[in-house]
Amino acid sequence: MKQTQIMFDLDGTLLDTADLYLEGVPPIVSTHLGIEVSPEALWPLWGQHARRFFQHFAAEAGCSDRGLIDQMYAEFERFYNQAHNVLSKPYPGVVSQLPSLRSAGFRTAVVTTRPTSRSGPVLELPFCQWIDDFVWGDTVARSKPAPDGLIRAMADRDAVKGVYVGDNPHDVAAAKACPRPVLSVAALWGAIAPERLMVSAPDHAFATFSEFVEWALTLD
Repeated sequence: MKQTQIMFDLDGTLLDTADLYLEGVPPIVSTHLGIEVSPEALWPLWGQHARRFFQHFAAEAGCSDRGLIDQMYAEFERFYNQAHNVLSKPYPGVVSQLPSLRSAGFRTAVVTTRPTSRSGPVLELPFCQWIDDFVWGDTVARSKPAPDGLIRAMADRDAVKGVYVGDNPHDVAAAKACPRPVLSVAALWGAIAPERLMVSAPDHAFATFSEFVEWALTLD
């Protein structure tokens, strides 16, 4: 077994879930808050817990009703879980290349802010058979950019060192903050704002998932 554990963010890294947000968030915000949300208004919130979207737009509308925010998020969760495997899709190379990492002796993990309440649909996808561990956002004390999820994933397998692949600056920050050695890898193939991701100074960056795997196979 390799000494390096390979860890992935989920949304925007292994799985393109953008349409779930683009089609799910605006109608809910419009119905409950009476404001129209453009796709561009969602980008600054990308990579954060989905409830943050509704907190943000409620504040923009001058609403501080936590019960309404909870209701909007609950509606989004229902939509998300129902539409997940229709509107989301793995990025090119994920399905075909993940088995290569297993064959080479790597342990893999997903470390995500997505909570367990939205974990069901993704676990039905075939590529998940090549992931050894999942660390969901609500199973650790602190979300990214804190390194709690990475610490948990590495401790579960007693990994010596790690690689964390993500599409958001918070992913890079979590890798850098981890007390165990973890290389940060920018998943440019799924990044909404590649330039902002690169400003976070990842250790490595790749344009495609297949290019990342080709590099990863050189690690010990």
